[in-house]
Amino acid sequence: MSKKRKGEESGLNMYDVIPRPIVKSETIENGTVVLFKQKYKNPFLVKHLIPRMKHPFYKINLDDTGSAVWNKIDGYKNAVEIAVELEKELGEKIQPIYERLGIFLSMLKRGKFITY
Repeated sequence: MSKKRKGEESGLNMYDVIPRPIVKSETIENGTVVLFKQKYKNPFLVKHLIPRMKHPFYKINLDDTGSAVWNKIDGYKNAVEIAVELEKELGEKIQPIYERLGIFLSMLKRGKFITY
């Protein structure tokens, strides 16, 4: 029986996963991150409808932990390096780090906010 790597409970190999953001984001005054996801992907709607819309993006507000994770995602660090930095920054608040980070990265990937 092979030894499981950290984060495998969420289905991710944390050593191979290098998350890269694919949506725009903004940090607001209290330090939390807001993600902007475009409402429509259809080329016709993007060309004709989005320029006329007052709010062409969905705004997703992340909590403190999610904001800390998002700020570490740069397209160069793998998930284990991100976990080590978060553990130094947040300590016990984020335990169990590898499971939580794996689940959060899977959710961001499913929501098409990041790619690997």
